[in-house]
Amino acid sequence: MIWVHCGDAGEVAATLSLATRFLDHNDVLITAEVDILPAFSNVADGINVVQIPPDTPAKTRDFLAKWQPQFLVWNGGPIRSVLLRLVARNKINATLINARISTLFSGGSRWVPGASRNAATPFSRILTADGATATRLIRGGVSRDKVTATGPILEEPIALPHDQNELTVLVEALGTRPFWFAADVVPAEVTHIATAHLSASRKNYRLLLIIAPRDAQSGQQVADTLREAGLKVGLRSQGDNPMPEQQAYVADIEGEFGLWYRIAPLTFMGGTLSAGGAASPFEPIVLGSAIIHGPRKAPYEARYRRLADAQACREVRTAGELGIAVGALISPEQTARLAMAGWAEITQNAEITNNLMQDAVTHYENAEGTQ
Repeated sequence: MIWVHCGDAGEVAATLSLATRFLDHNDVLITAEVDILPAFSNVADGINVVQIPPDTPAKTRDFLAKWQPQFLVWNGGPIRSVLLRLVARNKINATLINARISTLFSGGSRWVPGASRNAATPFSRILTADGATATRLIRGGVSRDKVTATGPILEEPIALPHDQNELTVLVEALGTRPFWFAADVVPAEVTHIATAHLSASRKNYRLLLIIAPRDAQSGQQVADTLREAGLKVGLRSQGDNPMPEQQAYVADIEGEFGLWYRIAPLTFMGGTLSAGGAASPFEPIVLGSAIIHGPRKAPYEARYRRLADAQACREVRTAGELGIAVGALISPEQTARLAMAGWAEITQNAEITNNLMQDAVTHYENAEGTQ
């Protein structure tokens, strides 16, 4: 059993990402305080989610005896001195990640000399979210060999699946034709997207719009709306492949976003121009597609903010702005610039995470071998 503790509500996404990676090797236990537990209501089979026990010897012994973890990743939040002392006594290898002085000591207590050294004792490695925390820990007596200022360890996006045969067919059908993909589009956005496409097409008459409605069953209605706007339209659910004479193509087959993200150089994130709820911007970026989005980013505001700070996306507020953005960004140089910036941002912790995975699996296998 590999155990991941989520010590802060801001670390839920990273905890789930780590747990999912660990699940490839063995069962996983997630613990958190009671107020954070609801965020883990939908997890994969093999991931157990329970409340962290009270920080008392008896409750902690019962907890460790029941779950028998071989490796612990303590992800942010305050230290529990009794629990971690018993973790060390039971020879459970532990790593602290996303350590911040502001949250390391429970109850908002102030950092004092010696507290750092005592808090660090159970951990073989401490990965801090910032350089200031690393400095404070080392000055407080923690061995330099234990502490690394990695920056925050964030969630890793998971690549959506695709059908390789369909990918081959579509790449051949599209050839060198420029196109953009409007993904997960809600009904109120269809007219705006048609307007934007007509605007962008004035400078690039061969430009193709591929549009995937959030409700795949609404493909015919989407096609009708696009035709009313003056576009020649193909419909995937009717067996069409994109044809040279078509200006728009409705991708209305469920579960194909992974396919289109792999092909599309530029994706507009549906649900962000009109109310409806945004999809995760990491899904297209991890598959190499640059993104444009509207102002409505919930529930993924933090992810969009990360990409904006990295200059890895473009925000628009109207159909007119969307048309201008598509026309400006559809060139290979522009889409490559955005896509590379996005990829660098979402994979910045990849090497650190891979090392963490290897440590956990190695300790788990060693523990199993001695039983």
